[in-house]
Amino acid sequence: MKIAIILLYTILLSSFTFYDYNQTTLNLSNLNLDLGGDVRVQVFKKQPINLMMELEPIEKFQVPLIDAAHIKLPALEPGEYMISVFHDNNKNGKMDYNLLGKPKEGYGFSGEFYCGNKNSKPESYYVFLNSGNQQLSINLCY
Repeated sequence: MKIAIILLYTILLSSFTFYDYNQTTLNLSNLNLDLGGDVRVQVFKKQPINLMMELEPIEKFQVPLIDAAHIKLPALEPGEYMISVFHDNNKNGKMDYNLLGKPKEGYGFSGEFYCGNKNSKPESYYVFLNSGNQQLSINLCY
């Protein structure tokens, strides 16, 4: 009887998938604390990008400005993700643009994102997050 229970327990345990999650810390640079407000973060799992459709984030949260220099992301399973950050200095919950369509608030992305260069390949903003602890730097553009 004990062998049957142990065998059943082993089968049940092996049927579950265990992921080795990561703990990623975002380090924001060029964050203008004088503007006030808060920082909003969105995390997107890798998916084909269609510029005509809006991507749905798997994680979305805001961080008080005082805590925004180093932001801990929720535990994510290893994989490719794109992370967007914007400094919502007027706390209205959305990115504000000027009449020409240029952002009026600070913003940045993971991966190969550079201020002043509009990248025609947003797929380059994806980064691979491994299991374990890691640091990811994002520079905000104003």
